[in-house]
Amino acid sequence: MAFILASRIETHKKDDNGNKIVLPITNHNEILTNLKKYIKQNKRIVWLSNNPNNCEENDARTIVVFESFKLSGFDFEEKIVLDKRNLKKAKDIILGADLLILAGGKCVCQKQFFEKIKLKKLLKQFDGLTIGLSAGSMNLCSTVANFPEELADIKEKRWLKGLGVIDKIIIPHFDGENLKYQIECNEIDVINDYVLPMSHKRSLIGIPNDSYYLIDNYGKVAQFGKMYDITKGEVELLEQNKDKDEIDLQ
Repeated sequence: MAFILASRIETHKKDDNGNKIVLPITNHNEILTNLKKYIKQNKRIVWLSNNPNNCEENDARTIVVFESFKLSGFDFEEKIVLDKRNLKKAKDIILGADLLILAGGKCVCQKQFFEKIKLKKLLKQFDGLTIGLSAGSMNLCSTVANFPEELADIKEKRWLKGLGVIDKIIIPHFDGENLKYQIECNEIDVINDYVLPMSHKRSLIGIPNDSYYLIDNYGKVAQFGKMYDITKGEVELLEQNKDKDEIDLQ
């Protein structure tokens, strides 16, 4: 098994009217190279939804993602959205996949879904590539820094237990040069009001939109693109691939 922990993978752009235009995945920071290396077959791609109850949104999001992968040379025979509609078949769906994508969104909602389908146990049996996007990457960590993106999230717990794939605490969408969050949040200053204060309790890793960690089949962790160490309110650029170690994937 292998993992990619990213903030996002660019699959589209928006036109002047806000409509999404699907794009093939570029090889920025070697992402396409690594996808081709670790996706063994094009039989089944599975999107693990963030909110299993929001079926309409799940379908809308995956239309773009699945088409982008197709344009990039990954024409999967089966394209499956895993949510409440096929929850009881989760084990067979996941273990029969070549690529799992853990969607972005709300950490708490997704964590509950992952616990319901026993994803931690299933990942130990899974032999393909798992991609975490934003919240999906955060929930793959041993500890999740659950900062809010809107006022409704403030009452949630700040620290959560994740799936334990990597012993780092990821902050996605982190612009370390300008100390800004790369998703527009009108109600909250994510970085100054939450991320930097939370770094006084535990060290965090800020990952900009186009950077990612790759954990290969042997548990080796490699950094692709810029990342930032966030500790005690201070932000420091990590040298690419300096932060490299091994983890136990068994």
